[in-house]
Amino acid sequence: MARRFKHFSLVFLSASCAFAQPVISSGSVVNSASYLYQGNPGSGIAQGSIFTIFGSGLGPAKFISAPSLPLQTSLGGTSIAVTSGGATVNCYVLFASGSQVNALLPSNTLTGSGTVTVTFATQTSQPEPVQIVAGSFASYSFNSGGYGEAIATDLTYQQNSIVHTYHPGDYVVLWGTGLGPISGDDSNLPPVGNIGNPTVHVGNGSLSPYYAGRSADFPGLDQVVFQVPSGINGCSVPVAVEINGSIGGMGLIAVSQSGSTCSDSLMGSDLVSKLASGGPVDFGFIQMVAIVLRNETLPTGIAAPDYAQATFSQFTPATAGMASYGVSSGYCLAFTNGPDMSLGGLDAGPGITISGPLTTTLPALFSGYYDEGFSSSLGGQFYFSGIGYNISGPGGQQVGAFNASDTSGVPTAYLSGIVAGQTLSLSGDLTVTWTGGNPNLQNGQVTIASYSGGANNTYGDFICTAPLSAQTFTIPKWVMSTLPPTTTTNIGTFPVPEGYIWIGQFNNSVTFQATGLDKGIVMDEFFNGFPVYFK
Repeated sequence: MARRFKHFSLVFLSASCAFAQPVISSGSVVNSASYLYQGNPGSGIAQGSIFTIFGSGLGPAKFISAPSLPLQTSLGGTSIAVTSGGATVNCYVLFASGSQVNALLPSNTLTGSGTVTVTFATQTSQPEPVQIVAGSFASYSFNSGGYGEAIATDLTYQQNSIVHTYHPGDYVVLWGTGLGPISGDDSNLPPVGNIGNPTVHVGNGSLSPYYAGRSADFPGLDQVVFQVPSGINGCSVPVAVEINGSIGGMGLIAVSQSGSTCSDSLMGSDLVSKLASGGPVDFGFIQMVAIVLRNETLPTGIAAPDYAQATFSQFTPATAGMASYGVSSGYCLAFTNGPDMSLGGLDAGPGITISGPLTTTLPALFSGYYDEGFSSSLGGQFYFSGIGYNISGPGGQQVGAFNASDTSGVPTAYLSGIVAGQTLSLSGDLTVTWTGGNPNLQNGQVTIASYSGGANNTYGDFICTAPLSAQTFTIPKWVMSTLPPTTTTNIGTFPVPEGYIWIGQFNNSVTFQATGLDKGIVMDEFFNGFPVYFK
């Protein structure tokens, strides 16, 4: 069953500035939904899929989109060629600008290691490596960034969100690209029919989809239709499609047992209710994070640099999919290891100041988004447990001045059965156990997260939420498969793995008020973990 979606426009992302000489940025030939850099697990470009190239001088200064079907192999002076298996194909160009082009890879492209070139105004870029695969699917995301809430609708094209939830048994239409090749003309309206035998992972369940094939309305645009299994619940339920053992991307959907809203949003039920009633919601989230990674082979151990992040965002019922924070209890989300996937947008001033034993100011990377990783005389340690911190902002165009005080939590959850330098398998489920933890923190949950740095600047990560009282949790194989094998780095002369796994809890949040905000919260997060190899 192919559903028609008349308002799809995510493949035509806007960009800016053209340059004279086409240059493809390293690793930046990516699935247009996931944006996974080449070399990472799941990053191959599928036959018949829509892909994106980032760089400079790729097309005209003013962006141009394909005006109609059939698609053409040249647009605004830009053309794209892919060579694989000794054969070269010309791709159908959907969108062209100086820094970004979107194109459709013909279904008859041979699989294997290949190269791609972009030609603009008679000049051709250097070849950029690309891996061509039979299938690697990713759903488009609400924020067009490859993460967070998935573009998923019901059968009447209503977008799923925290104020328009699915229920067990409801049909989900997941929109993305990468299911695989078709027989026929890729440049025109595609044939409808199932492609391959993908597996859908939703929450902690796995199932076969009712339909997995092209949308009837646009070349390269895929639909995966399935029913929500029983027992699934939460504002942030992960969903992924596995093809031939590969996960090409992962998004989130919102599921409740009844009603139209979910109950575990980090914003709180009061703001979710306001959003569901039609009113805009203005929300600020400031998080302070410390991760201690213990390594008994080093004289002083090691610690990841502490960091802080702040976002100030406005959500409406139409943009509720942007309100994406963490993953619901009992599940894991890959391709991120932090809880904040919102985009900011509300100007709260030039910086956010955090004062404790040390003082720093988080700079505004763009409007409403602040971030800082700390490097100090203490080796990157900025946060200490059980210490008072003051967090303040001078105010900006949309958010007024504010001041909040937080006493940092004391970490008491520790992984057991894992030691520094241990190898953890990527070829199956990973069961972790822990001791300790505080049932009065994080609604009685723990957070488990990881990072793996691989060869050639590849990397992967995940975040899981689990009930503290269980003292054990199994991370599914399909989540583990998204990590690249870990490489070794050095701290001084000591070799250490560039992979990490940690556990901890969010402290109870502190609420603050500011003009222009419905609510702001400050939350500190302390974690304990180990450097490990994922292989």
